Amino acid sequence: MPARLRRIAWFIAIWLASVAALTVVAMAIRAVV
Repeated sequence: MPARLRRIAWFIAIWLASVAALTVVAMAIRAVV
């Protein structure tokens, strides 16, 4: 796998993880409030 594709794959994986984390935090706050 070329370095560029690997870098893009890492970027997408980190972005999806951050979006999922924010979604979980938002759901938790909504459940508490």
